[in-house]
Amino acid sequence: MKKGNGFLSVLAVLMLFVSVSVGAVFAAQIDVETPVEKITDDMGILETIDLGSMSTDGDGDTAYAVGVGPVTVSAGYNTFTASYSNKNDRPLDGQGAVYRLTVWDARGVAHPSDDLKVDAAGSGTISVSFDSRGSGDAQYELWCRTHDWLETEMDSSRYTEDLDYV
Repeated sequence: MKKGNGFLSVLAVLMLFVSVSVGAVFAAQIDVETPVEKITDDMGILETIDLGSMSTDGDGDTAYAVGVGPVTVSAGYNTFTASYSNKNDRPLDGQGAVYRLTVWDARGVAHPSDDLKVDAAGSGTISVSFDSRGSGDAQYELWCRTHDWLETEMDSSRYTEDLDYV
């Protein structure tokens, strides 16, 4: 009988030890967590700015880029976007379209998106993010084109406008 009670006593002490250990680890993890306002690797994106849209038509061989006009934005790290739409284009039909968004920083350095090449009807958004490197005058450009099987340009459109960092 004493043997059974000894086993239960050891088991109870072991369970108590495990409970205390888990509680201590949990408390230590709470103390280690960095508050959100102290995170130093936050990119600090100020704004996301829509600059316009680009559309292409595979059957009509047309391309249109339309911007929002002159833009004023806070100096610092921003994300710039533009929407695109390609219609009347079937997969592997030989027609296609290319879209690009380029935004310059206050020092005159261009920040282009990668050329987005599509071979079917569809739509989406392209973007570019960077630090303006201070305040000053800059510009942005929306560009798109349609092409045939041999990559021969059928039509293109370019929209360039002023952008000011303040």
